[in-house]
Amino acid sequence: MLRFFNFLSDMLPHRRSRNIALVLGGGGARGYAHIGAVEVLMEHGFNITSVAGTSMGALVGGLFAAGKLDELKEKVITVNRRKILSLLDLSPGLDHIATADKLSGLLDDIAGGMNIEQLPIPFCCSATDIVSGREKVFRSGPLSQAIRASISIPGFFSPVRIGNEVLVDGSVHNTLPLNRVERHKGDRLVAVNVSAPGAEPMKGSVPSNFLKMAMRIAQISVQNNTQMAEQITRPDICVDIPMDTFGLMDFEKGREIIAYGRRAMEQALEEWDDKRKS
Repeated sequence: MLRFFNFLSDMLPHRRSRNIALVLGGGGARGYAHIGAVEVLMEHGFNITSVAGTSMGALVGGLFAAGKLDELKEKVITVNRRKILSLLDLSPGLDHIATADKLSGLLDDIAGGMNIEQLPIPFCCSATDIVSGREKVFRSGPLSQAIRASISIPGFFSPVRIGNEVLVDGSVHNTLPLNRVERHKGDRLVAVNVSAPGAEPMKGSVPSNFLKMAMRIAQISVQNNTQMAEQITRPDICVDIPMDTFGLMDFEKGREIIAYGRRAMEQALEEWDDKRKS
């Protein structure tokens, strides 16, 4: 009887909807997994009607919304460590290690000077204003500038200055911006969280020095941020990719990380489908 009612429910117009509001989280190189996840959604016939992202989720989500995902993927799978170091523009200053001017230029080239409000798919991304202490949500203006602000890891990349705002990585405020994505009637909320807790507790003793301790505290903070976001705004489908799968700076492993994202989304869709049928 329950299966019969589930069948009837799926036949209702809002239940048959293949529309998706997609949210992509921050997590450094693990964010390459978003590329594979998006590919799988498209292959399964879902229609992504809006996107929100933070940090690498902003980069992948923004370029997908601009119709540039294939171009981004090509660059990701061909990059090597030398190219990565070149793009970072290592040039230590008082508030940064890298200026990322070349990365900004690359974003400009791919985005083609598009503004967010011109994108064929509604998009927004989060950054953090360290002057006001508030979250900055970009819904208009130059796409490349918004992405550059959202990926500005504090202390590593130079901040982005817009007027009186000094903007750094959106993960400080909103690693998984489920509450920011534009929603449409009958859509499904799908999230890809690439900063989930590890599959196993941290091995070994307490971190042995202040740097490792600071990194561990930052990990816990980000994990709690994403878990709280999922509890407050519950997605219909959530792909949780643990932090211990790939490192924050594993940018030369693009092909491998994209493949992992594909498998994770395939599994999430299968589990979601089984749940609906049970």
